[in-house]
Amino acid sequence: VETQLASNTRGDAGSWDVSKSWHATYSDSAYVYVGGLPYELSEGDVATVMAQWGDIVDVNMPRDKGTGKPKGFAFICYEDQRSTVLAVDNFNGAKLLGRTVRCDHCRDFREEQAKDPDAIPDHVARKLSEKELEQRKREIVERNAELKAHAAEKEQRFAEARGTATTAGEREEAAVRASLLGDKERAANAKRRSHIEEVLSRRKAGAQAELALEARKKAEWEERKRQRDADEAAGRRDRDADKRSGR
Repeated sequence: VETQLASNTRGDAGSWDVSKSWHATYSDSAYVYVGGLPYELSEGDVATVMAQWGDIVDVNMPRDKGTGKPKGFAFICYEDQRSTVLAVDNFNGAKLLGRTVRCDHCRDFREEQAKDPDAIPDHVARKLSEKELEQRKREIVERNAELKAHAAEKEQRFAEARGTATTAGEREEAAVRASLLGDKERAANAKRRSHIEEVLSRRKAGAQAELALEARKKAEWEERKRQRDADEAAGRRDRDADKRSGR
């Protein structure tokens, strides 16, 4: 590996210029596909084998939904994209526990992500009955739970291979700490919401009081205007009466 990194694509001593190789076509992907894996290998085992080409940040190894057994292939993501070149050049065609391994670049791998059950596209929802829509939402929730469980299982296997796995006691302690932190965060959020609601309530009460004061002032002004208009009208009638009487 050191020799390959220390040479260019022509094998001459000097800097390794991967841009001149066919590998450059996949320079935007840090994933490789590995097929032909022995079925007894776990994610941790695969990570250990593939780590000789660079630091690994993700191992996605599909398993049979019924049996839970590996399907014999995996998608590996390296921290440094250049490690994919080393893996493909050195591991493709290699023998592993009696099986010939295939290793190649993977351009468009995307791990399935959790979905929002309330974000079903309108064009899909319109074609479903209310019952079918609820069933679709339940399926999304169930799939999200499966993805979460799979991610936790994969993380544990990955940690075991790297020697960073935690014990059941440590995980329980972490869960308790997370729960306590969650309780504190929820309490803080509740206190913050209460304070915001209190401030909004005071502002609303103040605004309503100002509106009531403005309405009272307007009513008083209109009453004074009505009284003034009435007095002026009475004065005009008296003057007109005096003129008619010749006073």
